[in-house]
Amino acid sequence: MVFKKIRIPLIYKRIGNYLGALLLAACCLLGSFLMFLTSDSELSQIDKHSGKVIEKRIVSKNNSVAGRGSFKSDVFLIKIDGLNQVLATYNSSYDYSFFEENIKVGDNLKVYFQKSNDTIKPNLNVFQIEKSGIVLLKNEDLQNRNRIGGCVAFFGGFLLIGMAIYHDKKYWK
Repeated sequence: MVFKKIRIPLIYKRIGNYLGALLLAACCLLGSFLMFLTSDSELSQIDKHSGKVIEKRIVSKNNSVAGRGSFKSDVFLIKIDGLNQVLATYNSSYDYSFFEENIKVGDNLKVYFQKSNDTIKPNLNVFQIEKSGIVLLKNEDLQNRNRIGGCVAFFGGFLLIGMAIYHDKKYWK
């Protein structure tokens, strides 16, 4: 069986390159917008819940990268009585000793978070955790991570558009 090589006309290649780059860039820019929107949220606009801690632990969370590879990251999660969300926080240094020492099962906590539709997976949109008026997790931590992620996505979107134009240069005559 002999396969013939199908030749795609140049104009279709160019259109495909631009549409693909614009679609990916639009996804990056939308993600950037949503991250910047979350980073500007005030505590008065965010869901909050007070209750007793019924479970706390550090869990390894599997993250997939483009469906091909995966990596593990540790998150500190807590379950609070009366809340159908599993709340979690991420620390890039994986040092959760502060939370381990200061949050005990049975403690009363006040948490500020953004509700998730998924009640099984850990919800990483935890803005602030307070115990007896003492702030254990600051609102600024999540907001700073979202600002950095928003900047990366914003510049990544424009980088994709630039790469599409640069790649298209080889077709210019």
